[in-house]
Amino acid sequence: MNIELPFALKHTNVSRPQLLHSDSKQSITASEDYFSFSEYASSESDDRSKLAAIRYSTPPSRLESPEQSHELLQSETTLPTVKAVSQKQQQYLASPAPPKSTIVDKPTTRKPIPLPASDDSKPEQRDSKFSQLQPPMDSESLSTTPGMDSTPYIRFAIDQLTRDEEVRGSRQYAAGTQDDYPVDRIVSDDGLGYMAREEERERRMSRGLPPRHPQHTANRRTQSPGKIPESHGHAQTLRSTVQRDIFVPFHPAQDSLQHPPLDFIPGILRPLWLGLFIFLCILMLAALIFCAIYSNQNEGLWDYIAFGDNRYFVFEYLPTLLGVIILMWLFQIQTALQRVSPFIGMSSGSAKQRSESVFLELYPTQFLLPKFEHFRAGQPVIGVCYVIFWLFLWTIPLLASCFNVRFRGSPTDGHWRWIAVQGVLWTVITLYILLILALITLSAFLFRKQTGLKWDPRSLADIIALLERSNIMNDYNGSETFAKEEFRQRLANRSDRIGYWHTSRRQNDIFYGIGEEGGVTRRYSVEQGRIREKAPERVYPGSANQSGPGDFSIRMDIRSPNIRLRYLPWYLRDTYVIAWIVIAIVLLLAFLVVSFVNSAVKTGFLPQIPARANSAGFSASNFLYSFVPCLIAHILFLSLLSIDYTVRTLTPYAALSSAGGATAETSLLADYPCRLPLSATISALANRHYRAAYLSFLSLVSTTLPILAGGCFWTQFYPNSTQVRVAAHMPAYYALCFFLALYGISLLALVPSRRRMALPHRAGSLAETISWVYQSQILADRAFARPQTKADLVTRLMGAAYADRPWTHSLTALVTASRRNLHADATPGPHSEKGKGKRPQISNPFPIDRQVEELDVETLEKRMSMLDPGAIRYGFGIYVGRDGLEHLGIDRVRRGGGRELVVFEEQMRRGKGGGGEV
Repeated sequence: MNIELPFALKHTNVSRPQLLHSDSKQSITASEDYFSFSEYASSESDDRSKLAAIRYSTPPSRLESPEQSHELLQSETTLPTVKAVSQKQQQYLASPAPPKSTIVDKPTTRKPIPLPASDDSKPEQRDSKFSQLQPPMDSESLSTTPGMDSTPYIRFAIDQLTRDEEVRGSRQYAAGTQDDYPVDRIVSDDGLGYMAREEERERRMSRGLPPRHPQHTANRRTQSPGKIPESHGHAQTLRSTVQRDIFVPFHPAQDSLQHPPLDFIPGILRPLWLGLFIFLCILMLAALIFCAIYSNQNEGLWDYIAFGDNRYFVFEYLPTLLGVIILMWLFQIQTALQRVSPFIGMSSGSAKQRSESVFLELYPTQFLLPKFEHFRAGQPVIGVCYVIFWLFLWTIPLLASCFNVRFRGSPTDGHWRWIAVQGVLWTVITLYILLILALITLSAFLFRKQTGLKWDPRSLADIIALLERSNIMNDYNGSETFAKEEFRQRLANRSDRIGYWHTSRRQNDIFYGIGEEGGVTRRYSVEQGRIREKAPERVYPGSANQSGPGDFSIRMDIRSPNIRLRYLPWYLRDTYVIAWIVIAIVLLLAFLVVSFVNSAVKTGFLPQIPARANSAGFSASNFLYSFVPCLIAHILFLSLLSIDYTVRTLTPYAALSSAGGATAETSLLADYPCRLPLSATISALANRHYRAAYLSFLSLVSTTLPILAGGCFWTQFYPNSTQVRVAAHMPAYYALCFFLALYGISLLALVPSRRRMALPHRAGSLAETISWVYQSQILADRAFARPQTKADLVTRLMGAAYADRPWTHSLTALVTASRRNLHADATPGPHSEKGKGKRPQISNPFPIDRQVEELDVETLEKRMSMLDPGAIRYGFGIYVGRDGLEHLGIDRVRRGGGRELVVFEEQMRRGKGGGGEV
């Protein structure tokens, strides 16, 4: 029914405003006129002292300072003048009204209720009636909510501050999930109801949860019953079992556009390119089989004319050259397969494969010895392929000795013919057949294989993007100083998985990355106004020892050079590098002296072994002086290739360890081990990584060593002296001497700045890489927040202009590199002698005015990071992690409001200079 408004504002009396402070945390609306009358209200008498206002209790919006706790609520003295209320309206007001809340407070002092007044009413009568509406305020009403504990309200506020997605900016609201929070509630909601829907859903999901890791499975908690005060004084008992938020795998539909299938493989491993390589191997195999059969049936292949002619090149240099081309292509297949095999294991259904995958090497660092690690990791197909790939290395020296010459006919009218060495040639044919079978098996293994990848994991940034929301970080606590065996001891029982996930409390929030099935999500806490991630087995510094919210405990182990510089591959350590250089120079000089003194290689020397070829074409002399020199040169090439790939792998860490750090382009996005030889050289030159560029170029040039060494020595008969001598093909021999000298000089590139490549432990496997970022704030950076593609990740790290640059930029960058890519030592930094005691100079590619130049460094850097994210510098050193403690690894060099990352070089400079803490 339609009821007229009980009161209507006619006019007001304006008085002097007063500022009043109140303890009351009760919900009072902005107009102060929203209240309910009790059932004892009467319209016949104007006695309003029996009226009881029913309050709506809400948690306090903020805490008041203790100084305000003594202030009392004062009532206002200025009252509005209202119209007279009819008798019908008074009867309506006198009717009993049911309470609108289950929580009722005692009557407390409120703003005086306006009374109906006639035109002849006197102010004295109104004042006496208003005085009857003000009962005395008891001491209990001074509390926030009388008779009720305020803990649930405080916990509710903490939940809002410590929720996972809100802290990291990746929250996605879905229908029916606005009241879910990823923290563990340790107290009940005391009947407020904001946990009811969450508890009901958790009870449904708990019936079908997957098995969980014993160390990371959250135990159910039964909360203590709490009494809920109500209007009639009845008590209720609330018992709830709350389960922590855990990771649940998500398997999208095959035709899902929003969540594409995780079956990415590098292009060189796809059926088209792998089939093309198999076809090339089949052509080579067919040519070898033809040579073996045709030579055996026709007593030779071709007539021999002269030493060093075109036919000599076809039989002595061309087979080895074709074999090296196939081998270099095979190296790229090995490299691509090695960097995706850990993720193939992590996406499989086998717990053993997932457990061992984090220990597999991501990048090749040696090519001399076979790899057997994939057998232990439960990947026998890949393990067999790698064994065959290693056996295929022997085809290079064998191809150098596959052909020989044999005299056919009588001494008077006979002639020399090129002939295939049957035993050697069929050995090469066998190795090629094994290679083709291994490639076909590998192609079938990878066809529509679930790799768990969205794009190619070529760089550090690609791996960091997989850890943005990962829940596996707890077991990596302190791993930045682990030795190799400690990783296996700590992580042997884990079975991490890569793929799509959602949590038990957010089934519609699908994300991608590495996680543990059944493991709890990362949890946060608020400590002295800062949001910090909770980490196990770490002692947080006590408040008594802190002078401010930014204090942290000092770790001396990560500051020790014995820990920080503990690992460097043995062939890059001081003793061995010096030994390599000395041995290379001595052997090179001895080789040149023996070769050119008395023209020994030009006039020839006696073979000292039988030189006659048998019916199968085998000659001991030609085999020895072809196979052995080619094998030695091949070992030299593989050794330099191993050093080259090791330097390629460690170059991003060396850039991060330099004073002032490095940009993402030259560190996090550097992917030298995954690039083709010439592409790696160009990219390293553009980034001013000269050692990596030089060694990658020399490793490519060194492929000529086995080709030249296998064909330059030849055994032939000299009619003038009627002797059989071994002579060198001088054009090839001169080229061999030149490339050997270049090889020896290339070892000098290992001497400077090797200290920057030293790390506390190896950085080859996925577990070792995670140890550098498990507590880094880089995981919470905007650049790594759910990138959908590799182009998206690069754009966030470098800006849109970087992604849109033309292909000619790579060529022009070799001559005119960006200023941001210049080495930190090339410009005076904050700790250089020239700039000592001054602010660090920040290069800004955007024009700024004088007013901006006067801003502090922090403000300017924030502006640059928004306009040009490629100018942000990253480093490898000591940083304050998300848990508020010190760690060693990768992070941004400078963050607003926090302590700068301490690079080891800067630390040693401060220690020698006596300034700052070391």
